[in-house]
Amino acid sequence: MTASRDNAGRFRIGTVSPNPQGRPKRVTGVDAAVTRALSEKVTVTEQGRRTRRSKLDITATQLANKGAGGDLRAAKLALDEARKAEERGAVQAAREPVLMESDHEIAARVIARLRQIITDGDPS
Repeated sequence: MTASRDNAGRFRIGTVSPNPQGRPKRVTGVDAAVTRALSEKVTVTEQGRRTRRSKLDITATQLANKGAGGDLRAAKLALDEARKAEERGAVQAAREPVLMESDHEIAARVIARLRQIITDGDPS
């Protein structure tokens, strides 16, 4: 160990830190600020009940309501976002692991062995 550390590897009390300014602050951009602002929870009253919802959820509800009320610009935006969400869901569904032929064969052999164990009672 170096002279500035004890046997456990910690810095000795009273010695100068090798990093006096500490860890640098994380750089935040516009994306992080918008995400943070939209994820904040606020209290809203809906149908006489007070609930806490995220600003993003409230904004989506207002957008859908305005579109349903006849605002064509809001309707187009809501439909475009719904289409994008469906496409993302379809892409994620396509990424689901697909069982190959060999996987089916292995599963069939395991099931056959389990059935044999159950009927015979002999694990070997």
